[in-house]
Amino acid sequence: MHIQQKTFGRFTEYVLSNPETQESVAILPELGGIVRQLWLKNNSGLHRIIQCGDTQEELLHSLPSYPSTHLFPWGNRIKNGQYTFEGTAYQLPINEVPRQNALHGFVYYAPFQVITAEATANEAILTLGYTYKGGYFGYPFPFQLSIRHTLSAQGLTLTYTIENTGESNMPVSLGWHPYFSIEGESKSDWTIAFPSTHQYLLDEQMCPIDRFEQNYTTGVDLGTVALDAVFAVTQQTTVEAVLSSKKQDIAIHLWQEAASEQFNYTIVYTPDSGQCVAIEPMTAPTNAFNSTESLWTIPVAGSKSIACGVYVGNRS
Repeated sequence: MHIQQKTFGRFTEYVLSNPETQESVAILPELGGIVRQLWLKNNSGLHRIIQCGDTQEELLHSLPSYPSTHLFPWGNRIKNGQYTFEGTAYQLPINEVPRQNALHGFVYYAPFQVITAEATANEAILTLGYTYKGGYFGYPFPFQLSIRHTLSAQGLTLTYTIENTGESNMPVSLGWHPYFSIEGESKSDWTIAFPSTHQYLLDEQMCPIDRFEQNYTTGVDLGTVALDAVFAVTQQTTVEAVLSSKKQDIAIHLWQEAASEQFNYTIVYTPDSGQCVAIEPMTAPTNAFNSTESLWTIPVAGSKSIACGVYVGNRS
């Protein structure tokens, strides 16, 4: 396995690769640690399943859609940017102005530091770290976030570790926001299956107000159904969302640890362009800072670790 540093526009990009299979992942530490590009292989060949821009200009143009970003210390929306935690009320900046919400935390395009970069015969590992001292308005809870990227024969694995470095408990939720695609195809060519138990009914600010039973274990045709929804998933050691082509022998598997208090939610979003689909593992539903559903509270000096990942298989 190899790890190389390359120049991508004004950024330094780290590329983890397997020279035998040509599989690779390109990561931009200075830009939120986003996964810009991911190539993985199955029996039918090598497939580019994440692509956030071939040039710096294309990448920067895509940033309003939060491609491959890490959503922390909250995932998705906090309604009106307001929440109360342990008896104190907080107001966050509104960065989703049309809906008046605080969206996706504040590390999504923050500069991460490279902690370790190491390659062995079987793995390439890049660990990034972000240190927060408490200065973001409305979130005075210091933390250390690290993200370990591992490229191996099992595909790409992301392992998150959160440490509370402050002097009080801290509320958090976490998510990853990748857009997947199959080259030469669009959503009309795809189906998606995942073990959902419920879908959330959303208000005009895209925040949950109710939920109803919804099971997509056997799959849904994205050519006939548009999705922009939050789902609870079956709680078990791991669950998978499988995006399958109806035309080629390829299936993209996004797995997430989903035992109690892990990635117990998945968001699926099909943009109007039809060229990709976002499949987002989440530890809590939207607006969890107010509903407190599955909201993590990490104690002083406490920590949490959780993993998700992606591999490419063959269509079943």
